[in-house]
Amino acid sequence: MVQNLNISMRSKKQHIRLWFECLQICHSQSEYSDNLKKSKEFYEEWGDVTNIKFDDWWKDHKYLFDDEYVREVSRVSNSPNTITLSIPLNEKTSVITSEVKKIVEQRQTEKLIEMGKDPTQMKSKNLGLGKYSFTQKEIKGLFQYVNLEIYKIFLRLNKPPINDKLLIEIRKDFDSRKRSKLSKTILHIPTLEQFEENQTFRLRYKSSNVVLTDVIRSVRRSIKGVEKTLTNVSKGRFP
Repeated sequence: MVQNLNISMRSKKQHIRLWFECLQICHSQSEYSDNLKKSKEFYEEWGDVTNIKFDDWWKDHKYLFDDEYVREVSRVSNSPNTITLSIPLNEKTSVITSEVKKIVEQRQTEKLIEMGKDPTQMKSKNLGLGKYSFTQKEIKGLFQYVNLEIYKIFLRLNKPPINDKLLIEIRKDFDSRKRSKLSKTILHIPTLEQFEENQTFRLRYKSSNVVLTDVIRSVRRSIKGVEKTLTNVSKGRFP
């Protein structure tokens, strides 16, 4: 359903934005309330996401997704989840390991206290920093994004029947985004001009090897796909 254009969504931040927006939708829909209660502890460090824009939320929560690991660096990292150490190469490995362990545990304890948590009540001092990750390595970001935008329109219209009327609303919405390339990403949804030619539309559209019922079926699959993702998100998984 998505046309292959020069539009990409490869940034990890943009994928997290999708996750965030899905979680917001989950909080607005009662059918996900039971799952959200069960995953409350999992999402605790996200804070209240219901009435905040992603970019504002991201400033204070991006550390939750830091993908840090032990490695040699050529310059100091500014990540709040890392520390910079000077390690002498002429010292025994056992001594270095012991000293590094002490320093890391001390900094983890300090970080927990900064976050208002009691270190003595934690099973592990790794803080859960950077603990949020995707449940699959490759995410079709643009595909997920377009489908989510379609679903938002579907919600805004109070989940109407999935028919040609809904297609018209989707087309109107996407076409209204003047600065966005979204209107070009829907390959098979007819233009408004085609819809207006109501008498000849079905014949014309069928002559282009695409049947309207197939388009409706494709949108229905998109909506069902988003609903599946929302269920996963409400349980603490994305996508």
